Amino acid sequence: MRIAALLGLFGAISAASILVSAARAGIEPVSPDFARAGDEAAGILASYIQIDTTNPPGNERRGAEHLAGVLRGNGIEASLFDTAPGRACVYARLKGTGAKRPVILLNHIDVVPARAEDWRHAPFSGEVHDGELWGRGALDMKGMGVAELEAMLLLKRSGKELDRDVIFLATPDEEVGGTAGANIFIDRHQDLIGDAEYLINEGFHIDRGGDGKPECWGVDVSEKSVLWLKVAARGPAGHASMPIENAATNELVRALDRIVNAPPEPHVLPAVREYFREVSKTQSGPRQAAYADIDAAVKDPGMLRELMQDKLRSSMLLNTISLTVLQGGYKTNVIPAEASAELDCRLLPGVRKEDFVSHVEKLAGSPAVKVSVLDWLTTDASPYDTDLFKAIKTVAAQETPGVPVVPLVVPWFTDSHWFRALGITCYGFEPFEIDPEHLATLHGKDERIPLVELTKGIRRLYRVLDLLCSHAS
Repeated sequence: MRIAALLGLFGAISAASILVSAARAGIEPVSPDFARAGDEAAGILASYIQIDTTNPPGNERRGAEHLAGVLRGNGIEASLFDTAPGRACVYARLKGTGAKRPVILLNHIDVVPARAEDWRHAPFSGEVHDGELWGRGALDMKGMGVAELEAMLLLKRSGKELDRDVIFLATPDEEVGGTAGANIFIDRHQDLIGDAEYLINEGFHIDRGGDGKPECWGVDVSEKSVLWLKVAARGPAGHASMPIENAATNELVRALDRIVNAPPEPHVLPAVREYFREVSKTQSGPRQAAYADIDAAVKDPGMLRELMQDKLRSSMLLNTISLTVLQGGYKTNVIPAEASAELDCRLLPGVRKEDFVSHVEKLAGSPAVKVSVLDWLTTDASPYDTDLFKAIKTVAAQETPGVPVVPLVVPWFTDSHWFRALGITCYGFEPFEIDPEHLATLHGKDERIPLVELTKGIRRLYRVLDLLCSHAS
């Protein structure tokens, strides 16, 4: 479908929606037309992708204005809150009876950079090719933001009485930490969201296996803490024609070898144990047995090596260290007095910063090497015995019978941690079925979302919210 046609349909549906909203005046609730909603969302998303919100610098206010315009055009009051020059949040609230506490639909407006020459189709064109909408942010996370927005519009048009308010919140700056986005919004406007019970954000998806069938609905209930370290070595400087055994560069290389090649120390958290136990039901052979009893599997050196081949799943079992930056020397024939490296460490929930820094210092094993903290971001875990988790399970059973809904601890970081600190139960749940090929486009090239999956995601999210918020539930 051409984008012009999508945008024309978007306008027609938006106008019609104003008439449907009269349902709250006493007309019977309206059943959603998900096919039309998917087409409308595709038009909104295409225009949204065309607004370049690459961070840095962000310039997210234009994207915020686009989202606010859609909300206002459908009779939902939307406010913009500036967080920095050219940067803003969008806030809107669909009122319920107040019998239950609100749910927040959180998403971020900024996207990571994209090199046009690496892409098959221009990354900010918002074009549709072979049934897929292309562009930076199609999955991370403008597509999710539009799905949340569309689900909110469908709730309004349905005319159903809601037991809780539904809050739409789009923020800038998530891709570089959120300090100029969610952090500022909470600091200045906590009164607007502090009463919320639940929050739905990016985090994980419906995981499609190699056979093309869904393996699980993943719900991110926690994220690994981020600890960035600098490892610096000092030593005597001199002419490179006369090697120095304890030169800073030599000391650093030896320390890094010990740090990076240290054997992993697995630790199985309760949520991770449940994840592997549930996913084992979709596996076969040795992997099925290993997942079913993950505590025993991680104690078997051979099986642990096998588990480590799956980088995503194994990340839930241990703290990780990635060597990312190396600095040292300024001329080939000069031995420098200092050399340093930077490490990106991701720690399981409950691991203390001080304990892990001490662990790295012991691995470094040299008085010439000093370890210092560059950054530290930590988060708590959210409970998963909740009405929201149950609602996701109910919809999963309807949509994909027999496919489990599982809690996860993800290795990346999102804006959810700002809200978990307020006591809000936060889930990273993206209702799209994603295969490894499409997953690899996040922060990569050729990012795109199948239009059929956008429509299915809206339907799934609407049904989850309907169960969570409707008066009859």
